[in-house]
Amino acid sequence: MKKLILVILAIILLSSNVFASEEGVLKLSNFIIKSDGIGDSGAISVTGIKNQQNEFIDLKIAAFDKEYKILEEDLKKIPSASYNGIQLSYVEGYKEFGGKTIYIIFQRGFTSGINKKVLITLSENGSVSIKEMKN
Repeated sequence: MKKLILVILAIILLSSNVFASEEGVLKLSNFIIKSDGIGDSGAISVTGIKNQQNEFIDLKIAAFDKEYKILEEDLKKIPSASYNGIQLSYVEGYKEFGGKTIYIIFQRGFTSGINKKVLITLSENGSVSIKEMKN
């Protein structure tokens, strides 16, 4: 019984002084993402620049054989965050609903999971939608 108590005390004492390093975000600051595309999307590229306050100051999307510059008022709708990931997807879409559409998700995450996401939707007619996504 004494040995069991000593083992338990040793485990408690040794585990109470555990130190771990903290995982940090390597944020996107100046980036170019390219895809050959699928279906009728054509080649896709997303080019962006963020400032020291984690705000987008320039964002261009090339798709459907055109280049779209996201307007300043739309850039302000993107929540300021230290994003470290990008996801691209595409849908053919129906003309009456905007037609071909590119979806871009900027995300911030760690090895434990994603904790912030914003979705940018760009239709071939040039309409842009920006919304924060709940986790």
